[in-house]
Amino acid sequence: MEVPETYRNLTVLLVLLLVLLPESAFRPSRSGAAWASTPVDPTDCDLLGCGGSYHCFGNGWPTYLPRSPGARYNIPLSAFHVGASTEQGQPECLLGQANNYLPWVTEDGRLTVRPGNHALDLSNLRLNDRGVRSLVQNVGMLVPLEDVQHLSMARNELTLVPSPTLKKFPSVRLLSLSGNFFTEFYDEWSAHNKLPPLAKLRVLDMRNCSLRTLPEEFFRNVNLQYLFLSHNHITTLPAQIFYPLRSLLHLDLSNMDTRRVGEERIENPFMKLIAGVDLDQDLFYPLVNLMFLDLSNTRLEYQAFISLRSVQGRVKYVSYCNIGLPAIVDYLFLSKSMEMLDISYNVGVAQSLHSASFTLLADSLEVLYFKDSMVQQLNWLTPLQELRVLNLRGNILRMLHRESFANLSNLEQLDLSYNYISAWNQQILTQTDALQSVNLRNNSIVILTTDMMYDFSRLSAMGLGGNTIQCSCNYVKFLRNILHNRTDVPGAYTISAEPLIKKTAPAMKLSLQHVQLFDYEESEYLCMNFTSNEKLDPLELQECMIPDDELINAELPAEEEPEQEHVKNHTLVYVFVSIAISFLIVSSLGLFYYWFHIKYFFKIIKNSAVLSFFNDDKLYLDKSGLLKEADFHYDVFVSYSNADRAWVLDQLLPNMEGVSQINLCLHERDFEVGYGILENIISCMDRSRCLMLIVSESFLLSHWCQFEMHLAQHRLLETRRDELILVLLEDIPRRKCPKTLSYLLKTKTYIKWPTKSVDEQVLFWKRLHKALLAAKG
Repeated sequence: MEVPETYRNLTVLLVLLLVLLPESAFRPSRSGAAWASTPVDPTDCDLLGCGGSYHCFGNGWPTYLPRSPGARYNIPLSAFHVGASTEQGQPECLLGQANNYLPWVTEDGRLTVRPGNHALDLSNLRLNDRGVRSLVQNVGMLVPLEDVQHLSMARNELTLVPSPTLKKFPSVRLLSLSGNFFTEFYDEWSAHNKLPPLAKLRVLDMRNCSLRTLPEEFFRNVNLQYLFLSHNHITTLPAQIFYPLRSLLHLDLSNMDTRRVGEERIENPFMKLIAGVDLDQDLFYPLVNLMFLDLSNTRLEYQAFISLRSVQGRVKYVSYCNIGLPAIVDYLFLSKSMEMLDISYNVGVAQSLHSASFTLLADSLEVLYFKDSMVQQLNWLTPLQELRVLNLRGNILRMLHRESFANLSNLEQLDLSYNYISAWNQQILTQTDALQSVNLRNNSIVILTTDMMYDFSRLSAMGLGGNTIQCSCNYVKFLRNILHNRTDVPGAYTISAEPLIKKTAPAMKLSLQHVQLFDYEESEYLCMNFTSNEKLDPLELQECMIPDDELINAELPAEEEPEQEHVKNHTLVYVFVSIAISFLIVSSLGLFYYWFHIKYFFKIIKNSAVLSFFNDDKLYLDKSGLLKEADFHYDVFVSYSNADRAWVLDQLLPNMEGVSQINLCLHERDFEVGYGILENIISCMDRSRCLMLIVSESFLLSHWCQFEMHLAQHRLLETRRDELILVLLEDIPRRKCPKTLSYLLKTKTYIKWPTKSVDEQVLFWKRLHKALLAAKG
């Protein structure tokens, strides 16, 4: 037959290539020579794919893997990122990419180990399911498949997991199926819906396989240690999918494309914010040995965040970078063992920060990346006494205070670049004895104060480029020392040992002898002349060409003034100062008494601006609800989270519609099919006499519930109605209570659901009936 003959010829050619080609032909183009010269440790077999006695060339990416099972990962921690913090359109996160943990396979799926019986590379052949099956059958006639430990079937055109074929490789330890098309799992192909019994399989690479989900029994027959599922389209996973993987150490679920099929053309920006992966609340519970969890750039649905509380106590390396995290809550850190944590690019988190946010990680956390998250203050740093590396790049910090760093005695690297930090006039790094490097690039520093120079003198490396520093003789002196004391390190210059700040007492002299500027370029260190509004080369300022031994802080003597004019000027100063102080006192008292109302006013303005993005003509399914004289369709619009659904259906619904004939509007029953969620919410609110919020901690974690609460405020003000009822199912801690709810609790009478006494529950329903019937009447 023609087809088998073709595959047979291909097999012979493949085997000849494996046997005859020199090992240099199998080295990757990126830094392959460097990896070839690296000595091989036989204990690294499972991790690096070296197989013991034969060489591993690597894939050209830096390897972050530990050198022995259970050891620390080798993740680099550099605070000197000068350029942009994005790569290929995705934010750059702490734990890197899967290529950093898969040195035995290249980016296109090819093996990087020396060819032989231990390694079989069937990648990039563009074979379909039948082609791969026939090829393996023919290869088995020429080489013993039971000796294969490294196997790659990446970048083919497989649509079914080749489980029957994989049975022929009982000794395989590292397997790559990346770049195939396992979009669907069919019941009629049940043999392909789970991996075969492979007792020695330790590493599985299924990246970029178009996966939308996995069958519940998929991992039943294997005992993996490393699992890579990144760059797929997974939107949900079975609750018990990880039960067989109790030995799993490393799990990569990063970079999921969470767009549902058929939703590519959705233009509603609010839907794009809440779409994400749906995970069971106990999904990670079986992974008792998990040390590494990467969820970078995988957006989670609001209900899925509760699954993070099931992460077990041995996890040390965690990335929640750009997952849409709404707030910092205690259950995120129940493991209490995290050493490296990345929560960057989660904009909503900063609003929930408080002094006890990271208390559970006080004894373990050493590295924290919190980039581009709108962080405004640093009082939450206090508990983190073990912190060694802190990256706060790209936030909106404006001032630094000594108290924020008082307990960070172990801090070594600090990145504060791309913020709005201005100069400070007190030494803030007095307690950070271990601090070596600080990155202050692209901030709002205009001058270099004496206290700043004392703080810099404690460092060994720093960056100040990109700041708009005022032209001054102090700054000229600073740069002259840099240029006269170059080191052998490219791009770094040592500042001389001679004092930059000279005072009368010799003990107060300051030296920056060991400090280097890692980012020095002439264009980055120009100074600004604010009078002419232009940037100048500070080394060419003629008025600052002073001898080295001259005081750089010296001021020109002022001209003598007549005594009468001197007294007159002092009188004017006293008058103006007195008026200014009186005005400040009155303003401060006003702000103190009305601060909460002022903040709430601006909160309402912000929510109104968000709603103005939508076309009102398209939002209202029925505009009659806006008219005073129109008949309402519902008596009460009920806003609640799915976690409180049972209470609404079992308690509220029977007691309202069954007893008092009060017509409720529930989203799961009364929303009109075919319209968007946002349109249904606004329409149903306007067609209801009264609005009811069922408040609980789950309510506060729900994006939709938060939106409905803000929208309720907006609509009540817009229509000049005042029918809003708050029902508290549980006590809400003050630190978890958002500002809008705090205002409502202070200005509205609310009713709390009694959980213990039956008599109190009867009274609860009487009070609620009375309030609703009064609104209906």
